[in-house]
Amino acid sequence: MATLNRRGESWVLNWSDEAGQHRKAIGKIGVLSEKDARSILKAKELELSTGAKILNMAGFSRVVMFGQFAREYLLWHQSEHPASFYRIEQLVRQHLVPAFAFTPLDMITPQLAEQFKFDRQKTAAAATVGKEIRTLKAILNKAIEWGRIRSNPIHFVSEPKQLNSGPERFYSAEELQLIYRASPDRPHVWRLMANTGIRRGEALQLRWADVGHEEIRVLSTEDERTKSGKWRIVPLSEGAREALEAFKRDGDRVLPRIRPESLSRAFLHDAARASLDGSLHTLRHTFISHLVMKGVPLRTVQILAGHAHFTTTERYAHLAPGYLQNTVAGLRL
Repeated sequence: MATLNRRGESWVLNWSDEAGQHRKAIGKIGVLSEKDARSILKAKELELSTGAKILNMAGFSRVVMFGQFAREYLLWHQSEHPASFYRIEQLVRQHLVPAFAFTPLDMITPQLAEQFKFDRQKTAAAATVGKEIRTLKAILNKAIEWGRIRSNPIHFVSEPKQLNSGPERFYSAEELQLIYRASPDRPHVWRLMANTGIRRGEALQLRWADVGHEEIRVLSTEDERTKSGKWRIVPLSEGAREALEAFKRDGDRVLPRIRPESLSRAFLHDAARASLDGSLHTLRHTFISHLVMKGVPLRTVQILAGHAHFTTTERYAHLAPGYLQNTVAGLRL
């Protein structure tokens, strides 16, 4: 049992073990934050419960707590993968940090990860929990790379099995018209995204300088990267041209400044007004699905969509005209 108290101007750690009761000042209030003081308290509790040596004589942790390292990881991730940073930061902040904040990196055992997985599946889908487990592994792998731990303690922890499987949701042309009519001020935004398949982050960083007469250039720069880190060209369809004509050219960016999550919420509201489900990302599924249904080769679809892996594009193969039908043509058993 260990406790933390304020005593005068200092944080004081109290604990008892087989040698008796102990009291130690671990730092001055204001110099040592309450968060770091509680990190030391957690480390001492782990020492007492496991017998592992975590703290040095000065009272500070010799190993890095997950919460502390997660902040370092997110700084790196924001620089390297800005397109996906918002979702990863949200996932780490809302779920991983609350579960493992005061646990030393090398003491995140398979048992702790399995318990986290079990608890999360009570309220989250298997696919969501799987992404959280993959992110936790990625953080620990980065800790190995940076010399903080020697091995990944949850290397063999598997993602939860996804028992539900089905095609991606996409909108019909009629459903898109319902959404456009239901939107009070952004029908041209939704129309542009449905006719180009650009991701949310790509739409927000699209500049007028990247819009040509025949195509838009989805660029990946040091400051604003695409998900794959590669640039691509998307030809302008009639629908895309009409959408662009509705935008006001009052700045260098095509879309007005708006936070990513606010844009997603705006679409949800407009879809709800049209009595439809789906999310902003469904517009991207819609673009890809309609290309495949028109008979566009999957390799071409992959290039237009900016999929890094062909397996992602293959998820839409069932929509291709005559998909699998020719393989059984003439078969009569």
